[in-house]
Amino acid sequence: MDGGETDEKGLVMVTLPVQRARRTAFTLPPRVLALLDISLSISGAALSLFMIMHLGLLLTILFGEGTLDELAGFLERYYLLQAGAPFVVLLLIAHVFLAARRTPSSFQRQWTLIQHLGRTRHPDTWTWAFQILSGVALLAIASIHLWVVLTDLPIEADKSGLRIFREYLWLYIPFVVLVESHMTFGVYRLAVKWFGTARGKTHVVLGIWTALLLSLGIAVLISFYRVGSDL
Repeated sequence: MDGGETDEKGLVMVTLPVQRARRTAFTLPPRVLALLDISLSISGAALSLFMIMHLGLLLTILFGEGTLDELAGFLERYYLLQAGAPFVVLLLIAHVFLAARRTPSSFQRQWTLIQHLGRTRHPDTWTWAFQILSGVALLAIASIHLWVVLTDLPIEADKSGLRIFREYLWLYIPFVVLVESHMTFGVYRLAVKWFGTARGKTHVVLGIWTALLLSLGIAVLISFYRVGSDL
């Protein structure tokens, strides 16, 4: 394939030209590189698991504001939220730094990637590019979300509803779409790379999974918007 090669797991690896004059003599040992790849996969899987749990907690709004308030009060009463938030933030930072190692940083390499995407039609290459772009966007949106929520404790359905209805609907619509899509593509790459899952079956299963997550996420967003509009 022009501009890329296939590794032993079958994933398309994009090869970008690098000027020899700019290469440094220092390279990480193969074992360290392998450890970094495994760490990236583990951090991504852990964040995906957290997002599924987070969505499950938010689904309580579908049963009424009181149900969500009781659950949020339980988490804060036993300091589960305060204890978990720093861990999630550190996990997010670690995932970003691990992913940045494999992201084109210079304008020349980014332009080369864009040209390569224009020539190739392999879905794995486009998946990788989407992971990069959506990851950058999610870093910005997630930072705003964490700041807004953690500086306005305790969590309550009425406050969240007003926040979405009056100010942040524009933020949470792309947040829901991007986070579910980014997570799905990440799970796809994990399944193919580490478990050798057939691409065709993975596409079908994750397509259904993505539709389900997006439907639930949008239902939660609509419920909060209605709560805010009634106040």
